[in-house]
Order: sequence, then structure tokens, then C-alpha cells
Amino acid sequence: MSYRNFLVTSLFVLGISHSAAVTQASSTLSVAVSIKPIHSLVAGLMAGAGKPSLIIKGSRSPHNYSLRPSDARILNQADLIIWTGPALEMFLEKPILALTKKAQTITLEKNIDADPHLWLSPIRAATIVDQVLSEIIKIDPEQADTYRKNAGKLKNRLKMLLMDGRKKLNELNDIPFFVYHDAWSHFATAFGINIAGAVSLNPERSPGAKQISEVRKIIRASNIRCLFKEPQFDSPLVVTVLQGHDDILVLELDPLGIALQPGPDLYFRMMEDNISAIASCQ
Repeated sequence: MSYRNFLVTSLFVLGISHSAAVTQASSTLSVAVSIKPIHSLVAGLMAGAGKPSLIIKGSRSPHNYSLRPSDARILNQADLIIWTGPALEMFLEKPILALTKKAQTITLEKNIDADPHLWLSPIRAATIVDQVLSEIIKIDPEQADTYRKNAGKLKNRLKMLLMDGRKKLNELNDIPFFVYHDAWSHFATAFGINIAGAVSLNPERSPGAKQISEVRKIIRASNIRCLFKEPQFDSPLVVTVLQGHDDILVLELDPLGIALQPGPDLYFRMMEDNISAIASCQ
């Protein structure tokens, strides 16, 4: 065989291999998820069938996030986009509407006046799993059995998380807590804890002097034992609010798992850490 014929044959074989690889890659379901905790649940649901892409990486908060070109590419390539909704992720509303490629979209909370932090309740998290399962099977019916098995495992794990958390927090039901921002209503309902108030109702805006004064009044009247800050927001505000309240313990809750590695276990580690943080307020 001449060198020229060998080269042509080699390029042809490589072309076939490349075409097969592209076909195989294109057949894989592409799922884009906005934030780490929801991504973790979806990653658990898709285990063995694919891996979802994450939009907000690292320690960034969805409250003040700006979409990047790499994020836009992920959205344009997605078959399914899962986001919390405009109350938490306003930055995604217009890009989703302007997608060049048609994709199915799951909006977990459409009511802009409701607390969008649904995932902080294992009960609501199980509902999210069911919601995504129903949609993902429509798009990728060939992997339906895998998705259903994974969903069953996830919901059992969520049930155990709820039971263990309630046991650990049972004796703290009557203790009033203060949180950094108004994100913990679903958590409080699920685990039966008492949240007396929040330092900031809207983390995108710093509270004024009047609001800080009102917060201090509530803290004095409620006999607060602990205040929980959040790693992604400005902690000097907590210091300002607690001036003259040296007896109040400052601890940390993280609704996003920002220090944790994305993946199926992130959600459960994040929730266990938050439960342990509250349990330490004795």
C-alpha cells in the first residue's frame, strides 16, 4: 500500500471513529442545573445514566450572580434546564426565554412571593426528585428504570435525613433562633425549630438604620440564644446588629454547600452540617 493510500485509509477510519463518538455523545441527555443543592439531587437521580452540568459554581450566591458566556453555552446545549425560579435566580429568567435551542424547563417555585429555598426541607426535596423524575423520563425513556431506582434510593435517604434531623433537634424546638436572611422557613417547618427573625429580608440590599433598630428590638424581646450567619454574605452586618449582645452565640448555616464539592453527596453533607450547627446551640 502506498503512503498516499495509507493516509487516505487512516483518515477515513478516523472520520468514522469521530462520527461514532459524536453520535454517542449527542445521544447523552444534557441537563443543566442552576445551584449546587439541586444539582446534587439531580446528580443522584442521574447516577449511571449521565451527569448534569452546574451553572453557579464555587462560592457565588444566586442572589447576585451574573451569567457568564460559559454558562450561556451550557444552557444552549441543554435538553433540560432545572432552576429554582425568578424569586431566587432572576439572572436566569431572560436567558431561558431567549434560548436558541428549545429545551424543557423545570421551574421549582413560580410564586415570586414564596420562600424559594425549597431544598432546605427534605420533604420538599423529595417532591423535587419526583418532579424531575417525571420530566426526565419523558425526555430519556430508555433510562427510565435507572432513574426510578435512583429516585427510590434518594427518597429513602431523604426520609432518613429527616428522621435523624428531627431527633437531633427535638430538644431545641422552643429555643428561638435568628438567621442572616429569610431563607430558612422550609427548614424550620421540616425540623420543627423556632426562627424568631432574620437580619436581612433581602440579601441583595443592606438593611438601613431603621431596619437594624427593629432587628435589635426583636433580638432583645425574643431572648435569642444564637444567630446564624451565612458564608456567602457580609458578616460585619452581624457584628453591627449584635452590638451590646455579647451573650449571643454566632454560628454558621450554609444553604448552598459552597465549600463542598459538587456531586450526589453534597446535599446530604450540607444538610447534616446545618443540622449539627443548630444542634450546637445549647
